[in-house]
Amino acid sequence: MNQHHIQVTVSRPAFAANIRYLRDQVAPAQLCVVMKANAYGHGLEALAPTAVAAGAHYIGICTNPEAATIRRLGLDVKLLRLRMALPEELEESIDQLQIEEQVGSMEVADYLSTAGIRRGKEIPVHINIDTGMGRSGFFTTELEQIQKVCRLPGLRIVGVMTHFATADGQDLAMTKKQLAAFNHLCHHLHDFLPDGVLTHTHNSAATIRLPAQRNHLVRVGAACYGVRTSQAFSNPSELKPVMSVKTRVAQVRSVPAGSTIGYGNLYTTQRDSLIASLPVGFGEGYPRSLFNKGIVLIHGHRCPVVGRVSLNITTVDVTDLPQTVRWGDEAVLIGCQGQAEITFEELADKFQSVHTEINLMAGLMNQVSYL
Repeated sequence: MNQHHIQVTVSRPAFAANIRYLRDQVAPAQLCVVMKANAYGHGLEALAPTAVAAGAHYIGICTNPEAATIRRLGLDVKLLRLRMALPEELEESIDQLQIEEQVGSMEVADYLSTAGIRRGKEIPVHINIDTGMGRSGFFTTELEQIQKVCRLPGLRIVGVMTHFATADGQDLAMTKKQLAAFNHLCHHLHDFLPDGVLTHTHNSAATIRLPAQRNHLVRVGAACYGVRTSQAFSNPSELKPVMSVKTRVAQVRSVPAGSTIGYGNLYTTQRDSLIASLPVGFGEGYPRSLFNKGIVLIHGHRCPVVGRVSLNITTVDVTDLPQTVRWGDEAVLIGCQGQAEITFEELADKFQSVHTEINLMAGLMNQVSYL
């Protein structure tokens, strides 16, 4: 049964073009395309083959089901887990999924070392260094423990990594401090690491903003999908959004001045108005917090969301449009219409979040069509 009231569309050609552009820009560094959380809501199963065909050297995942999806597709690509694994995950994945795991504690290192010895085959791992993110990994002061990990049997050290906390902020001083701390540590690890080990630090923002400081691998998520994580920088024009979200007008009503709109009576018309009702709300992933702040494109014009966003209905003021708005007309929640555009970043800024939240909600709550 088709879903008529909302159209979430993902462009494989745009995704592939973004990856090819990034791959060429970061060369000779390798490119890890981050596809965790169902490819940020865009659809892992649908897009993983595109990522590999476009030149991804690695795919970044978090969960075993994500890895299993990629292996089931028969894709010949390296997988990097982008968080620490639980014991049960490692127990399941070691022999089945060929994931390169993160090691950020002696407990995990010893567990994987024992597993590698038991199976008679070294387990590929990346040593995670906490240079300021504060979530996981070895501290830079734990040099002796990190050196011990490098000497453990049953492990093959593939990479040493860290993660930037503020690479998308206005001030890059903290990022540069993290990078210096990481490079200093790697210098002291040099004699303990095998030849060809990958050092990697850069996320999307750092890949774009600090190109001269890239290491052997970059881990790019947002930029692959044509979005960015803050207003502090701009993506290159070559990177295009991959997802669009559209609906249609369900009703247009003439509403007298002084009328209230929606739950809580949070909007009152200041004039006789034309109010269009759209058959989507936070049940379809359009954020509830966009009441009286959101923007929708109708007939190529920006129309304000008025009143509370309901579970399945959003109301929009179309009074000032030069064309008559009719039942069934297209309304663009995110994407382009004519010369006008609404981006994920614009909406995310309006409710103080990031594009990923809307991507995930739209992708997970609705049928997605692929071009």
